Amino acid sequence: MKMLSMLKQHVRPDHRRKTLSMAISIAVIGCTMVSTLHANDQSTDQNAPSQTTNSTKTSKDKVLQLNGVSVTANVQQTVPPKATYTQSVTDEETLRNLSPGPTVTVQTMLNQQPSVFGYANGPNGVETTIYLRAFNSSQFSETFDGVALNDVFNGGVTNQAENRNNVLLIPGNLQSVQIYRGINNPAVNSYNSLGGTIDFIPRQPEDSMSGDVGASYGSFKSYDYHATFNTGDWNGIKQVFSFEHSGSRGWIDNTGDHNNNLYWGLTYNIDDNNQLANYLLYNDNKGFSPFNMPVPLMQQYGRNYQWPLDWTNSPIKDSNWMDIVDWKSAFTDDVQFRNKLFFGGNQYLRTSFSNPIYQQSATQPYNLEDDPSSYAYWLSNPNGPTYDPAAQFGSVENGTDYHFYGYTTTGIGDSPSLTIHLPQNDIVVGGNATYGDLHSREYWYGESPMPKIDGYNDAWDEHDRRLLASLYAQDTISLFDDSLRLTPGIKYIYASTTDRDTVGFYYPIAGEVHDTEHFWSPTFGVNYQIVDGLNAYASYGKNFKLPDISAYYGAFQTDGNGNNTIVPPKVKPEFVRDYEIGLRYRLGGFSVMVNGYRENFTNTFITATDPVSLLSTFENGGSSRYQGAELQLQNDFGQTAVGDLSTYFNYAHNQAKFTSSFNSDYAGQVSAGQPLAGVPQNLLSAGVVWKWQGWRVNLEGRFVDKQYIDQLYAGTPTASTIKPYTVVNIGISDTVRFAESGFGQQVRFGLNVDNLLDREYFNTAYTDTDYYGNNFIRAVIAAPRSITGSVDIFF
Repeated sequence: MKMLSMLKQHVRPDHRRKTLSMAISIAVIGCTMVSTLHANDQSTDQNAPSQTTNSTKTSKDKVLQLNGVSVTANVQQTVPPKATYTQSVTDEETLRNLSPGPTVTVQTMLNQQPSVFGYANGPNGVETTIYLRAFNSSQFSETFDGVALNDVFNGGVTNQAENRNNVLLIPGNLQSVQIYRGINNPAVNSYNSLGGTIDFIPRQPEDSMSGDVGASYGSFKSYDYHATFNTGDWNGIKQVFSFEHSGSRGWIDNTGDHNNNLYWGLTYNIDDNNQLANYLLYNDNKGFSPFNMPVPLMQQYGRNYQWPLDWTNSPIKDSNWMDIVDWKSAFTDDVQFRNKLFFGGNQYLRTSFSNPIYQQSATQPYNLEDDPSSYAYWLSNPNGPTYDPAAQFGSVENGTDYHFYGYTTTGIGDSPSLTIHLPQNDIVVGGNATYGDLHSREYWYGESPMPKIDGYNDAWDEHDRRLLASLYAQDTISLFDDSLRLTPGIKYIYASTTDRDTVGFYYPIAGEVHDTEHFWSPTFGVNYQIVDGLNAYASYGKNFKLPDISAYYGAFQTDGNGNNTIVPPKVKPEFVRDYEIGLRYRLGGFSVMVNGYRENFTNTFITATDPVSLLSTFENGGSSRYQGAELQLQNDFGQTAVGDLSTYFNYAHNQAKFTSSFNSDYAGQVSAGQPLAGVPQNLLSAGVVWKWQGWRVNLEGRFVDKQYIDQLYAGTPTASTIKPYTVVNIGISDTVRFAESGFGQQVRFGLNVDNLLDREYFNTAYTDTDYYGNNFIRAVIAAPRSITGSVDIFF
């Protein structure tokens, strides 16, 4: 982003209320399509926090309106018309004008893109979940500067493996976001890229010295303060530093959270042919996680109700970091080399408490989470562990009411690539090697802090290693005066996994298991320009997803005769074939994209939880099919009689169903045709952005169709659903110029209202059974209406 060093727009301090009211009315009319078609007063769900539309201007060197400020940015703001795969963009203006509300994360801000469905169960990114089309976060890739953010052991980026607050990125770290749907070409996709790739582009330093400081405060006692400083260009070196602290009490009782984020970006133009960049991120988060609460209790005590802290609580702490060293070198005008060396790590710590006094009973019929054990079953194991909770604390429950869980990962990798430009070909060859270590452990005791001793009070102590490696080649072939483009590609993927466990409550023996997998992933895309501005495209791809590390947990067993044995993992990789077809049309500021896709799965993964041990494992669940269609309309009207106006409308229809029947030990029978849970069949979003003399108003609406929900332990869908709902957000800001230069030359005042209509809905839900055998629903409520005011001072 080029910030205030290049400010050109003068802002009048006097703004007419009548014009503003008229613009807001126009915005409301533009968004009623969503509410009138699909609003449901019985709606129960979902979150849509991003606050603006993507620009449709085509110039690479364009002028952006950022907070009422005109600046120049050399960034790609639209999808290339001749792209052979389905793509979309979240641009810089959108990022700089997001709501500062506590539900906005780098995932949930994408809700205004087609087929993106994201939510956060707590403030500051706690328990963030995202779906792309019908794919969960472990079935598609999220990357930063093209480097995978996905956990190499458990697939997801946030909220995977019970890492409830492992935040790394915030919107202020980003320059733009590129969204690639489907398997895509080898240079873009990453490991486990079944449903697509979301590439977060790092925030870039500016040419001139500049910066800003700001703060916000709003509902749920939510606040943040932040600062950004750009050094400008000094002998070819440009740097940007940013810091942000945010805190919130949360919209659910006992879910307060605090987050700190640091970012450093550097670019160094060594000479005309060589450039070095470095992007360093650090984030830490500390708070309390929400529980899946019984809906009858929320109906009785209010939608913000959660278990009292002396009944049960789950304090969480996470620190996350990543560094990327990005080298670019042009050997000639037609041959370029690029290499990305990257490092990272995450440490998640949780000590949960579940009071034995308030466990499920005739008077308290609902199960608490992270329950103490009712008997010390491990004491009969001759190999240990030796901890006797009853002897230490008077009863087994009193001696197992505290659970410590730690999850620590470190990783290193390298991604070289070579690009060769020929008259009719752009050839890219490259590869990647990523190595990761995981230390996962859990200990039980009757007080906290507790001893953490293997062979004594460890539920498990696990050390894992995984090596991922790939080689790829792709070509972009231009024919018939570039009216036809072909993009064949091939990638070879290799994976080696080792799981080593000590004796624990869940592991009767110690041991190690090892597995290797390899796969060829072919892709092919074609784009044909029918007439000027109208392009048709189609693509095919094949890929696979590795099993999560939990697939190895069942290897350490005791057979029916009491003999200890190691059983090799039985879970097979998840395979998918992707077929896409679409059209793009662009005329001036208007653009439209429509596409259809089908992805056929074999060995579909499900997660099942043992209701006694509460240990979750990965299983294969037969075959399934994901298919759907997407429509994206954008129109930048530019300057009109009432100001600068832009609009957008998105529609996505997604289906995800099992196509074969299967039976699971814990999931039971699943029939062909049964839908997968958590997938809204229809998603609609629309929005209007109006700008005039420093004022900026954006209004957006979003409709989320019903979702089937899983049984809590089985991990398979039931007949119960989360009902459809519509959410509307509005943001208003005014940027006032006080001086031509210096601190405070411009000040932006903002007001955002998220969930304007105060819809009550669930982010996520499960079915469960109470003490008496009655079925009920557990859920996490979404945030009600929240109002946030903000001030930003620029220099």
